[in-house]
Amino acid sequence: MMFFALLLATAALFSPERTGVTMAGRREAVWYKHDGLVSSRGPVDRFSVVKPVVERHEKVPLLVVLHWRGAGLPGKGVDMQTRVSDSKDAVFSAPDDFYILNLDDIRNYNRWLGRTHDDYWWGATSAYDGPVEDDVPRLFLKSTVCEERILATVEWVVQNYPIDRDRIYLCGNSMGGQAAMAIGLAHGDIFAAVNANVPATPWYAVARLALDRDDVARFPDPPVYIEWSGVDDDWSRDRDRAISPVRRRKWPHIILWGDFGHCGSIVEARKKNDLIERFDWLTIRRNEAYPVFTSASCDDVLPWPKLTVASGQINAFFRWRNIVDGEGSFAMELYIASPDELGTTQFEVPEAAIVDVSLRRIQSADIANSTSLRWKFGDMQGVIQRKLGDLITIENLPITRDRQILVVEPET
Repeated sequence: MMFFALLLATAALFSPERTGVTMAGRREAVWYKHDGLVSSRGPVDRFSVVKPVVERHEKVPLLVVLHWRGAGLPGKGVDMQTRVSDSKDAVFSAPDDFYILNLDDIRNYNRWLGRTHDDYWWGATSAYDGPVEDDVPRLFLKSTVCEERILATVEWVVQNYPIDRDRIYLCGNSMGGQAAMAIGLAHGDIFAAVNANVPATPWYAVARLALDRDDVARFPDPPVYIEWSGVDDDWSRDRDRAISPVRRRKWPHIILWGDFGHCGSIVEARKKNDLIERFDWLTIRRNEAYPVFTSASCDDVLPWPKLTVASGQINAFFRWRNIVDGEGSFAMELYIASPDELGTTQFEVPEAAIVDVSLRRIQSADIANSTSLRWKFGDMQGVIQRKLGDLITIENLPITRDRQILVVEPET
């Protein structure tokens, strides 16, 4: 609550100036500039708000996009990302009813002069080649000026456009992917889900989220996190340093990999791993519970640090549907999707798998505040004794393609 109050106060000082309108396919893009919350070495900042194809009066979702490093000269990153806002073949395509916020990072960047600025790499470093392991102490648990600028811009857009606060999504490619993980997973109170493809280096996330330590800091229940990385991509080296701690913390994750290099094309990446972008992450809501799957019998072994050249997945087969979450009752449908639902011919989808299931973002106060819970799943049932604040985790659940309902209630 304190952070949210600070964010509102910061956003109140944030006064962008509208500078023009362009078209991005069928969508109208409204451009803004501002000189607040920028580093001393950077010029005036720019961003675009791209409207839905057809505007409605009701609250609608917002996709927040962090562009990649290779976009070029100053300002070209946000220009490039805005131009592809209506593309259905882009890495991160938004449905027609979404707003899209395209942010700019490379505001004082010149590759040939070796010139960067303090907000480079979305706040991680001013070095052209990105953050390294030695940067971790400097960035440890730190909210940078760039991060504050991103969140202030998101808040300003929410206050000035008809945005559904429970459906704000963050995504990024390459340099933007590393920042989407680092910044997005720290702010489950803002983002419903985060999607990062070929995130370049793990070190910003390791530092911002204290992933190399246990119990250093508590974060809100994180957004559902989806990542796909290339095992033959030098930028994806050391991905285990970011992914393995996320799994240990029981944060929600779907991890995909293949030998598709530093690929920004869904079509090309699917030639090596056809599970990519099959999970509908843009339907996740911030105000709904979700399951975290860990230690699944159908998980593949992470290819890092050995850099195995192969495709694989973690948690890509599981799906869920919320049924009830309130007034002392919780029910969620769990199942393994069929190959047809997943759109895969490359993977052998199991009929059943054994997995530990933890529940996060529980909305029912009765469930969240109970130290003794009874659960039932098919023919199985049991009791969970826990301390307040501890996760609700049920181990060794047999999930199948037949949809079964997990019921959790306070023990009376």
